[in-house]
Amino acid sequence: MRAMQWMLVLSGIALAACGGEKPGQQQPAGRAQEGMAEMGGDSMKMGGHMGMEGMSMMPAMRAHMDSTMRMSPERMSGMMAMHEGMMSQMMDRMGADMRGMKMSGNPEWTALADSVRRDLADLPGLEGKELSARMQSHGDRVRRLLAMHEDMMKRM
Repeated sequence: MRAMQWMLVLSGIALAACGGEKPGQQQPAGRAQEGMAEMGGDSMKMGGHMGMEGMSMMPAMRAHMDSTMRMSPERMSGMMAMHEGMMSQMMDRMGADMRGMKMSGNPEWTALADSVRRDLADLPGLEGKELSARMQSHGDRVRRLLAMHEDMMKRM
């Protein structure tokens, strides 16, 4: 239950940081809120498998990454601690999924996961355009990691 409370607090912060809608732009707040709640919830069923914790948080992570990509560098900097926490939880859950399925990561998975971890170490020290550019490439890597994990889990 503590994880659920923590994620609800984080989702509230994320939604507040996203600000209001800009003219002509719709925010996926409903999907983001639902996904954030799923990250801490006990809904671990997807694709007919139980215990796939990483799979349950994928919609929330995709919504989070989409939201983060639209932020100014100043907002990105302010959200970095929350982002690091969410990413850490996602990586832990993906690892738990793989251990639960008795899988080991292939070289491509390992390299991509290492790149995401390297991003997480480097991002807090960046500012301005450098942060925006690195966050864009980080977002691409996170999306590829999510897709790769989803593909591996579907095969099991």
